[in-house]
Amino acid sequence: MGPGEYYEVFARYEPEEPLRHIGTVRARTPKDAEVFAYTLYDEWKWREMLVVPRKELVWLKKPE
Repeated sequence: MGPGEYYEVFARYEPEEPLRHIGTVRARTPKDAEVFAYTLYDEWKWREMLVVPRKELVWLKKPE
């Protein structure tokens, strides 16, 4: 795969549950990231699922 960026995938079953980090995909566009995340992680039938470009995450603590 050529250049692309990493997207973190989050989901939850119920609205009152916190979002869970469920994986990572690498894609060239946000739309591709949606398709890859849906294809890879929707086997558990999440109620909500979203992707976030890794570069947009704000680290409060980061592993060294």
